Amino acid sequence: MREEIVRAFSYLGEQSIEKARDRDEVDSWFDHTGNLRSSIGYSVYEHGKKLIESAFTPIKGGTLGKSEGQKMVEELASNYSSTYALVVVAAMSYADYVEACKNKDVLASIEIWAKSKVDDYLKKAVERATKRINAIKI
Repeated sequence: MREEIVRAFSYLGEQSIEKARDRDEVDSWFDHTGNLRSSIGYSVYEHGKKLIESAFTPIKGGTLGKSEGQKMVEELASNYSSTYALVVVAAMSYADYVEACKNKDVLASIEIWAKSKVDDYLKKAVERATKRINAIKI
């Protein structure tokens, strides 16, 4: 079951960061330095232990964004010590400002989308795990 949950969260995380990063700047925000897009990534946690982390690929030379993203997912691990969790971040300090004051979508729509998908993904994970268990010959 564990493998299937992690697989489902990882897939949802990959889709989330693709949706957040790959938007046209006209539709989202103009990323002057590449740091905001580079700080977008995810981690999958199991009881506070980070199992998977996205690459935080630098975009337009956004190496500060990459390091801020990696730092943030490390700091968040303790928040999920009693559960499995998928955490998607936009780690630059001004991400909230871009959404709130500039009225641009950084992660807000991604959060809504991911929450609408997570139950289906976990249901499929349970189905896959059940099939694997039932396929074991005793």
